This record gives sequence, structure tokens and C-alpha cells, in this order.
Amino acid sequence: MLPVLLSLGAAALLFLGVDRILERQRVSSEITRLRSELFQARASAQRCRGTVESSETRLREFDDVITSLRSQVDSFEALDARGVPEDQYDEYMESFERYNDSVDAWDARVERLRNAEAACRSTIERHNALRDSLQTVLDEAGVATSDSTS
Repeated sequence: MLPVLLSLGAAALLFLGVDRILERQRVSSEITRLRSELFQARASAQRCRGTVESSETRLREFDDVITSLRSQVDSFEALDARGVPEDQYDEYMESFERYNDSVDAWDARVERLRNAEAACRSTIERHNALRDSLQTVLDEAGVATSDSTS
């Protein structure tokens, strides 16, 4: 009877040891996968932020062009209280049409920027969710971190 109990005890210990090793391998694989995904998500978020910042800068520059065009139109309209002088009317209309076209283009750029910001927000939220998941797995595994996942 004793040899049977010893055999059962040894088998149980072996099973628990193998189970523990397999669990460590699973956690290690999950950590590796999450770190890889986090790295890719961080790169995407940084690219996204850079693109949005660049678009914002170009939009501000374009806004300066529109302001300049508006000033040209205003200066034509301020020449005479009765309206734009006849000899300058063609030039005025050209400036006026460029101004109107620019305003339409500005609206389209603003909409594209809003869409890019929304897409960027979702990219950053995905990054943050991956970071939180990785931190949870590391905490559960008892791995000390110095916030290296952010």
C-alpha cells in the first residue's frame, strides 16, 4: 500500500510541476505577444500624433492665406463707399473668388483633420488598453516593473 501511495504522490507532484511549467510558458508567451502588440500600437500612435500635428500646422498656415485673401477683398471694398471701382473690378472678383474657393477648401481640410483626430484617438485608446492588459498580466505574474510598458 505504501508503494502505491508514494507512486500516487510522485505522480501528483510531477503533474503539478508540469502544470506550473506550462502555465509559466503560457504567461511568458502572453507577455511577449502583448509587448509586441504594444510596441506596434505605440509606433502607430506616435505616427498618428505626428500626422495630426502636421495637419494642424498646415491648416494654421492655410488659415493665414485665407486671412490675407480676406484682407485683399476688404481693401478693394474699402476703396470707395459706392463699391469697387470699375477699373479694379476684375481684379477684385478674382480675389473674391479665390477667397471663396479657399474657404471651401478650408472647410474640407477641417473635416479631414477631425476625422484624423478621431482615428488617432481610437489608435491611442487601443495602445492604452494594451498597456493596461500587459500591466495586469505582469502584476498577476508578480513581475516588478518600473512602468516600462507605457
